[in-house]
Amino acid sequence: MQKNKNRTGLALGAIVALVSSLFVMTAPAQASESSVVIFPSTGLTTQTTMLADEAFDISARFGTGVAAEFKDYVTDTNTHADFGLHITKPAGVTISATTSGAASGNVYTASATAETAAASWTVGINSSGSPKISIGLNDRTSVSPAVAITVTPFLDLDKDGVKDNGEPEGTAMTINFVPWSALGSVVSMTQPVAGGFGATASWSVTKGVVNWTQLNGQFAISISHTAETHTSAAGGTDSAAITIALLTAATGASASSTAQGNYSVSFTTGTVEYTTSGVIHSLSASVMYSGGGGTNGNLGVANIIASSPVYTVTPLDVSAVTISPVAGSNITQTGAGAADARLNSAFSLNAYGYSLSSAVRAPVATAFTVSAVSAGLDFDADSGVILNGTTYTSRGTFLGAGFTLASGTTTVAVSTFGQDGEGTVTFNITSQYKSATMLLTIKGTVQTVNYAPANVAGLAGAAKTFTMTAYDQWGLASVRSDQRIAASVLVSGSTSTTVSAAVANGVASVTVTPPAAKTGSGVVTFTLQTFNQSTQAWDNVSGGTDTATWNIYTYASGTDGFTTNTVSISSSISYGVALSWSGTVTIGVVNSFSDVLVSAPGLMIRNADAVSVTASDTLTIAANTKLLNVQFTSRLAGSYTVTFTTGAASTTSLVVIQAAAGSAGSTLTFDKTSIAAGTTTTIVGTLKDVNGNPVQTADTTDGAAAAVSVAWTGKGLPFGNSTTMETDAAGQLTFYVLVLSGEVGDAAISATYKPAGATVSTKNITVVQAVAVGKAAATAAADQKVNVGSFKGYVALYAKGYAGQKMTAIVAGKWIKVDALASNFERVVRYTGAGYTITTKIYIDGVLKGTFSTVTK
Repeated sequence: MQKNKNRTGLALGAIVALVSSLFVMTAPAQASESSVVIFPSTGLTTQTTMLADEAFDISARFGTGVAAEFKDYVTDTNTHADFGLHITKPAGVTISATTSGAASGNVYTASATAETAAASWTVGINSSGSPKISIGLNDRTSVSPAVAITVTPFLDLDKDGVKDNGEPEGTAMTINFVPWSALGSVVSMTQPVAGGFGATASWSVTKGVVNWTQLNGQFAISISHTAETHTSAAGGTDSAAITIALLTAATGASASSTAQGNYSVSFTTGTVEYTTSGVIHSLSASVMYSGGGGTNGNLGVANIIASSPVYTVTPLDVSAVTISPVAGSNITQTGAGAADARLNSAFSLNAYGYSLSSAVRAPVATAFTVSAVSAGLDFDADSGVILNGTTYTSRGTFLGAGFTLASGTTTVAVSTFGQDGEGTVTFNITSQYKSATMLLTIKGTVQTVNYAPANVAGLAGAAKTFTMTAYDQWGLASVRSDQRIAASVLVSGSTSTTVSAAVANGVASVTVTPPAAKTGSGVVTFTLQTFNQSTQAWDNVSGGTDTATWNIYTYASGTDGFTTNTVSISSSISYGVALSWSGTVTIGVVNSFSDVLVSAPGLMIRNADAVSVTASDTLTIAANTKLLNVQFTSRLAGSYTVTFTTGAASTTSLVVIQAAAGSAGSTLTFDKTSIAAGTTTTIVGTLKDVNGNPVQTADTTDGAAAAVSVAWTGKGLPFGNSTTMETDAAGQLTFYVLVLSGEVGDAAISATYKPAGATVSTKNITVVQAVAVGKAAATAAADQKVNVGSFKGYVALYAKGYAGQKMTAIVAGKWIKVDALASNFERVVRYTGAGYTITTKIYIDGVLKGTFSTVTK
């Protein structure tokens, strides 16, 4: 069983990282120095465990307390002693022993192999040179049961290989021969997901007392998957092993010989992408060990000592990732994957993965990194970037910035400080093979002037007021108080006098008068200016200008009028922010560009020629040459009259906002919460849309077969209700309930509005309303009250919140009875005369609610 013990490096066919042992080994007891001392030939003195089918090497030396003459074999005075080993083993276990070293072969025993039945065996070894003895178990495999043997050294004074009385013993060593199953090997892998190309397997061994340096075989970790086959380095085709990493057994210990048995191996499995469509790929990993002879990734005959579970490729939780600005006053998106941020300010970025199938943010961690930063940004003790709570004042450190956003985290805080100029930063986010990039440009503030609409009209020589905004690129007004907007108009080669108005909170209104008697298409220029304290002059702000076209016209007084008119037009109801505009109403005017006042109470108005201009109820529009084009909408159905006025002339149009479609219902309510006994009660249900418009289910203009199902349970006898009821134009349906005299109890209306007529649909709306029969509906105590007052000799009894319930009372010793109060606020009176002190007790359904003392008036 001579073994190869000259391996000195950890050979890996893939990236292998040795990590800390799972066990901390303790120091052995101090060996006796008065006899022979034995120890593992290699490895730690604590590492006395070996695989059942391999041998364990022991070296020996004389203890420091052994007399010199017993150690002197050099001069061969025949007084030197040899090394003796007494081996104790279980009966029936066969042991073999082989020596090596300077005195190789000098084993003083009848046989190198003991009898199987013997319980012990004694051998002697020549002490000259550096002898070693290799002890093993015959006919054992890596799965054989564990066996422990004890080796006790002694000083063989007579060199006969037999333990004689008086020959001193040394400290014994116990060697454990174990199967691989006793070592606690565990193999695991990262969960593969669709879209991936690789896998990582990890192997751990929990027995740190194995003498790894003496193992004679080779380890291999392999990953197999169904996505592709692999040609090994040895040239053979192996569809099971994608990558084999050899861990040379003899050098399994770390340099310090303290970390044993934990390995992590990464693999590249090729270029085939894992999928979950069609055949679902699966992966697994195994750790193998061979007893020797394998080279270049070919293990020969190998035993699988541990395997991972089979991992099935799972779908991606992340369909895509996003990184974008969180809307605010310091950052704005400028395009796909691009944004501008205010210099030396704080802002936030959205950064997360999401699922397209469910349109929600995926609960998966994401990696956030910085890939580039321009030279324009400063990094020093007073300048830098704060990213996700960490301050970076070094460019190199900032470029290496990276962190993981835990599942559920969706924003990253960013701010810059101490910056003097503009610069860019590139941020990246990745999650489950999906990635996104954003180029962030850090910019200084630039104010711009904005005037709308682009075209206006007015009479020659008549002043016109223009109101405009002066905001920066993030929509904020300047805090300065020394800015104004100057304006003038150029028409027919003449320029008007320049006028100005102060800017306050980003807004200015300036009134411009065109040159006298000039007509035609003029250009008004608006210029933002800042007062220069040094020169005491107004300086134009770079980029702070805007223009508008001013159509200036003349006409004879009294010639205003309309030439054409759209009599009527219709439109559907608008819901939410997506307004449903009508078709265009066209109005013709006599005088080009004359102003027309549009008045449409209840409607919103839009100038179809300048769609950025919208208004509610009224809007003044300059006719485009001789035509005016407008559109209308409303959230409420109905017919609306629109009045157009220019000068002294006016005309009207009719705008019809169509009724809500039968499938547009949003709320269904019923008008009764209680009904009296001995009556037949009409119950009205009302269906409305989200804007409050009545919904007629019989309306099939949208192709839907809407209906309402109404059921009654409990006291009372319903009739007129069904599972396919229709609401009328007022959105109402009716049915009836007969309650017998004296019938008291509870009932309920259960109704389902079916927009598409389907019995089962996620769009159906179901309501349940409780109804008190023959008694008042339950009312919150805070809404129920009784009281007593007096006027003109009458005692007045008041009851609030007890509709349908019986009230009885004692007034001045006489009873009053009301079987069912007609409403939630009732007054009952009795004449007693004025000037008396009256005691009144009021009962509701036989329960005393209050006692009152009243002086009648």
